[in-house]
Amino acid sequence: MRSFLHFIFLSLAPLVAYAQQPNTLTPAEQAQGWKLLFDGKSAAGFRGLQKTDFMKAGWSVQDNALTLTKTIDQSGKPTGGDLVTAEPYTDFEFVFEWKMPVSSDSGILYLARGGTGQKPTGMEFQIVDDVRNPDSLKGGPIRRTGAVDGLLPPSEDKRIIDNNWNQGRILVQGNQVEHWINGGKVLAYELGSPALMQAVKASGKKVMPGFGFKLRSPLVILDQGEEIAFRNLKIRPILPAPGPPRTKPGAGVMR
Repeated sequence: MRSFLHFIFLSLAPLVAYAQQPNTLTPAEQAQGWKLLFDGKSAAGFRGLQKTDFMKAGWSVQDNALTLTKTIDQSGKPTGGDLVTAEPYTDFEFVFEWKMPVSSDSGILYLARGGTGQKPTGMEFQIVDDVRNPDSLKGGPIRRTGAVDGLLPPSEDKRIIDNNWNQGRILVQGNQVEHWINGGKVLAYELGSPALMQAVKASGKKVMPGFGFKLRSPLVILDQGEEIAFRNLKIRPILPAPGPPRTKPGAGVMR
């Protein structure tokens, strides 16, 4: 029996090691249409929105992670700028892992509008130190990790591992959007819905025409002036859900 179990362990060991290797796709993920946006070596899958030389301005690759570092003098100030995916997406599933130091702040924009050199606007999957960052503490649930930043709060029973890697997931299919953290769904909402539009109005946000509706656009990793690291950035284009998408023409779609 021991010999048989030992054989099984040795047979499975390479598969386990492969699954744990960061910034790779398993054969199953490849078959499902997943695409790797970051290979752990270069940021070729992204371009800088404000800075073309973003890899010299603050972003770098460290320990197989796409990392934004700051000096003490740079804290609270954008340096490397926002990163934009090379391709736009409409309906998709996007997964990523992030790790941040104390009091950090970042986010992932999707359905984003803006232009070269501009600060984009869009639906933001908020990533922040919930218990130490001043904006999160003062802003309440709508400014905490997993929220649509400034608009919709995540569930209160989300699980976040402090000072370690956490996994986020964004699903956009038709008008339905979901935010996930570490395998648990923390928020679901409908694009263009009265509830979302009321939240936008109540927030007082200055948004571009078409905000909160469907459009084809890149994803944006935000430089919010604080340190952050990302890895295992994977995306899978998917078919839209049944029913017409809520679309509203808007100026300034990101190119």
